Amino acid sequence: MKIFVSLAVPFAFASTLLLNSLALAADSDKQKAEIEKVRAELSKMIPPAETAEIVATDAKDVYRLAVQGNFAYAHVSGDYVLIGDLYNTETKENLGDVAQAKYIDGYKDKMIVFGPKEADRYITVFTDIDCGYCRKLHQEVPELNKAGVQVRYLAFPRAGVGSESYDKYVSVWCNDNPQQALTDAKSGRTVANATCDNPISETYSLGRQFGVNGTPTIIMDDGTRAPGYMPSTQLLQRMGVSVAAASNE
Repeated sequence: MKIFVSLAVPFAFASTLLLNSLALAADSDKQKAEIEKVRAELSKMIPPAETAEIVATDAKDVYRLAVQGNFAYAHVSGDYVLIGDLYNTETKENLGDVAQAKYIDGYKDKMIVFGPKEADRYITVFTDIDCGYCRKLHQEVPELNKAGVQVRYLAFPRAGVGSESYDKYVSVWCNDNPQQALTDAKSGRTVANATCDNPISETYSLGRQFGVNGTPTIIMDDGTRAPGYMPSTQLLQRMGVSVAAASNE
């Protein structure tokens, strides 16, 4: 809704703000009612929908929820549900990928980051310290950084919370220099035991929520994922980053 306001008429301005606020509140109430309608219908078919977060999408009357690592989409009627991808035909973007990228960005303070602080391009990697391919990928981080790609690590100890790999990651996180400690740990060197408040169990749960079942799982900055190791040259090509940028620095 477009609203045109004359600053020369304070009362009209105030009235417009009030009407706008009431309209937004009405839209919000309508959306909440639609979400609960969708939830009630979907819960009959998909039990996890009872507690899943359901949000509106850019597509009219279509809502999204996460189900066991996948996105499901439902019309406001709740009569139909589609588990899969929803694309914007104009931008060619996968709306699920975009949503995933934004959601993961909310965990920035729970990442161990390598590379330029203000990088325009980045990958987010669910990683396990004892995973062989995770270690192989970590050896190529310098090449990615040279090309201007930031590497952001989220802990995903495959053996679960309380495992040896989990304890190693806690020690890495609590180290005075987490970046060096992670590099040492991935090189097979011992990192001094340490404990502190840490997000390891939280990021592990995040990975399970997004269907991560192996490491490394690489999330590109556009939200698409590579479920496994990929050489730095292939990663850069897939991201559309010049491979020459890495070799010329």
